[in-house]
Amino acid sequence: MSGINPSFFKKEIRSDFLVDEKRKKVWAVELEMLERFDQVCKKHGLTYWAFYGTLLGAVRHQGFVPWDDDIDLVMFRDDYERLKAVASWEFREPYFFQDAYTDRRIWALSKIRDSRTTGIEFRELRDFHQGIFIDIFPLDSVADGACEEFDGVRETQGLLWGLVVNPGGTLIELKQELMEGKRGVEELQVFLEIAKKDIRERFRVFEDFNLAHFGETEDLNYITYDLVPCDYKSVRRDWFQETWYLPFEHLMVPVPREYDKILTRCYGDYHRLVRGGTAHESVILDPEISYDEYFARYL
Repeated sequence: MSGINPSFFKKEIRSDFLVDEKRKKVWAVELEMLERFDQVCKKHGLTYWAFYGTLLGAVRHQGFVPWDDDIDLVMFRDDYERLKAVASWEFREPYFFQDAYTDRRIWALSKIRDSRTTGIEFRELRDFHQGIFIDIFPLDSVADGACEEFDGVRETQGLLWGLVVNPGGTLIELKQELMEGKRGVEELQVFLEIAKKDIRERFRVFEDFNLAHFGETEDLNYITYDLVPCDYKSVRRDWFQETWYLPFEHLMVPVPREYDKILTRCYGDYHRLVRGGTAHESVILDPEISYDEYFARYL
């Protein structure tokens, strides 16, 4: 692994948690992908930041949270779309840029995967790239309570996402609103035309809409976290005005200057160690063999 001292791979206790050699190897694969991602972003003038557990790890541990197993990055929607435009030729074997348009699953985020390794999330999808991965989340404008004009945008965001993941149910809802006089015929027709499109075309409409309205509010979020509320609350756009760099294992990663506000918003008292599982507890991770080989041998 480039730039990694062999001593990195020795097992050790971090924050009373045993980090074994296998976990270190998984981390090393992810760090190598992060280095490549950073090179591409610098080449094309794209800005990104460590976020979620990776931001927490950089601030609190100067590296991975010991019981974590992934890397999370965020970009503003406009830079995220620019990344997708160059990704297919910037990330070549052994890497693969995976999003809703390059593989068979519809995701509102993107991943970079290493096809030499195993990061199986879906055991039933054998014809799906499932190497170890890092996640790249777009941040979109979401309602902030201050811009009343955005309320209609927020409603449309929800309907467009509904047409992607549950078109039948969403159309029933829209037709009911038409009968109740809450929606006009012409407006309903627009959504009916979108519903006729291929799922990836519907998703493209959803992403284009978010891009068109980016910057209209001060609040940002990974859009599906806003549409289906979860623990990750929205953050303020001005918290990203300045970028600092913090140590992350042997690398330096970009973080928003107001990381304290972001981590407090997301985690509360983030200095308090709360050991738990990761978002990928069910993921099969093996840094030694490819996912194709793993499927052939064990699944």
